[in-house]
Amino acid sequence: MDIKRLAKTYSPTRVMGALRRRGSAYVRKLQYHPGRTKQLENAVLFESHRGSMVGCNPLDIYLELKQTHPELKFYWAVAKGLEAPEGSQAVTFGSGAYLRALATSKYLVNNTNFPWYFRKVPGQVYLQTWHGTPLKRLARDIATNYLTKSYLDTMDREASFWDYLITPNEFCTKILPNAFGYDGQVIESGYPRNDRLTTSTAKDRQRIREAIGVSDPSVILVMYAPTWRDFKRTATGKWDTVNFMDPNIELPAGFKLMFRGHSNTIDAHSAKVAGNAIDVTTYPDVTDLYIAADVLITDYSSVMFDYTVTGKPIMFLAPDLDRYRAERGFYFDFESEAPGPILNSDQEVLAALPRLDTISNNYLDKYRAWQSKFNELEDGKAAKRVVKRVWG
Repeated sequence: MDIKRLAKTYSPTRVMGALRRRGSAYVRKLQYHPGRTKQLENAVLFESHRGSMVGCNPLDIYLELKQTHPELKFYWAVAKGLEAPEGSQAVTFGSGAYLRALATSKYLVNNTNFPWYFRKVPGQVYLQTWHGTPLKRLARDIATNYLTKSYLDTMDREASFWDYLITPNEFCTKILPNAFGYDGQVIESGYPRNDRLTTSTAKDRQRIREAIGVSDPSVILVMYAPTWRDFKRTATGKWDTVNFMDPNIELPAGFKLMFRGHSNTIDAHSAKVAGNAIDVTTYPDVTDLYIAADVLITDYSSVMFDYTVTGKPIMFLAPDLDRYRAERGFYFDFESEAPGPILNSDQEVLAALPRLDTISNNYLDKYRAWQSKFNELEDGKAAKRVVKRVWG
């Protein structure tokens, strides 16, 4: 860590926060002993977004493995307070139990990076699921000085440990390996996390809606799920929650809003950000929320690619489009291909909601083209394809 560069670039509070986090990581590194155990355990360690949730692709791979390979032992890396799925053992992220599982499990399944001190040992098999089709450029495809050299070096090292990389479509197969500097095996399978979007029932929908406090099936449930911004941070350097909807906004009669903050902003999240909306930021599985929702409002988040598997309406609240595109860059012409209207304010959202049927009809051709490009493999069998490829 370059302390002098940090001191010149960032506030003292942010610098001290970074030093504290790195200090804690060094302590964990001293407790991490990859390769000390000659015999690897016939186990799988699952991790999703550094233990902040039990979900995404790792969850659906776990559910399939639990049915087809009961001889395996299953560990789940979870943050304090989270429970592991039934049939698996929880290991608190960063704890001694976590470090042992990371060092001795034969199989590793993650949707992002393991801690910087991770080193794969001989015999381990690392399945990288990643966590979304990208609109915004990633890693080495970002043209600006958006990412530090240390991050890119860490990403290169991490990718060198992967044995398999899952991609949900041909578009990602062409992009992700190059962005991450990965030259190993790619499993173009569709996304396991989207299997339930094609197999869920009306009973599933009602069960989820009741769990989040919406028992009336006639209520039109609007899900607002913006992504994070690197240029929007707290005083301590954490990514801050994004909400371009007025927290006190009142939707038209018959509509209800739920707010889903990005996983990167959970540390800075507060209920005040969600306001009158149902705050589902910490709801354990976002796929459930896609099933419950009737319409999605997002911006540049990869949730757009998953949600269109459902065939339900989508809109984009993107008042900072020009700035975001200039800083991150996009992989395709978002404005010409978007399967729904791009809006600039919450007032435009209010005007659009009563016109959902008209909007759906107006964007029908673009929506179908989008599904053909990004959702063609989403047939409810992605997890089966992945498990068969890796575990046989």
